[in-house]
Amino acid sequence: MTTTLMPMGGALDERKDPTVLQEFLRRAGGKKARIVILPQASARRDTGIEYVELFKSFGAKEALSFEFRQRSEAGTAEQIKLIRKASGIFFSGGTQMRIAAVMGGTALEAEIHAAYRRGCIVGGTSAGASILSKTMIAYGNGGPTPRERIIQFSAGLGFTDKFIFDQHFRQRDRLGRLIYAVSSHPGVVGVGIDEDTAAIVEDNARLTVAGSGAVTIVDGLQITDTDVAEIEHGGAVAVSNLLVHVLTHNSVFDGRTRKASLPKKKLLVD
Repeated sequence: MTTTLMPMGGALDERKDPTVLQEFLRRAGGKKARIVILPQASARRDTGIEYVELFKSFGAKEALSFEFRQRSEAGTAEQIKLIRKASGIFFSGGTQMRIAAVMGGTALEAEIHAAYRRGCIVGGTSAGASILSKTMIAYGNGGPTPRERIIQFSAGLGFTDKFIFDQHFRQRDRLGRLIYAVSSHPGVVGVGIDEDTAAIVEDNARLTVAGSGAVTIVDGLQITDTDVAEIEHGGAVAVSNLLVHVLTHNSVFDGRTRKASLPKKKLLVD
């Protein structure tokens, strides 16, 4: 059974060019899809309803939202029943800490993991992307240079321990903090996702890009030296032999071989 994560970089073009959400729906079963939306990251009351209407307009067989914001309301018998029927689970944007605080350690979290293992696609946009990894980027600052205290880590929901996701990547200039994250643990692959773009991870290994922007892969496996553990007072961090890929629609990164491949382009001939 293939497992699929689909973190998205936020600011999805949901109306004019809904490529990313339509790809999520396709992988969830298309017209047979049963989508559960989890809007807990958002402070807006109507976020869940908007995604329900959107997925239904794309042709999903069923779309519904779990409208709760209190930890005591997570994991009801009805929620468990619906998760067991779901073919797609979608986390909205907002603040990722809200998701972890409300769902972490609950029966609902356990059931979502069980759904993921049986082949239900699990995805999310913005905060809903960050929450998918075991260690997530909770807060941080922008800037191209990695600096001490540029980033704050927290526990995510843990669908992968091989990748760490950042979102609104180029738009908010987040390269420095992703480099810092990877320098701190070079075995983890950093994945910076632009807006209106997704990084589709299959079997915790193969990553395919979809959407109008790019996905920046920061691979630290070959790092030869870094002073990340020694720098204090917000100083700049040095790192050598870091590998960076910038991948666009239909490009692939293989997490096992650590190699990237681009789609073949046909040359125009008169």
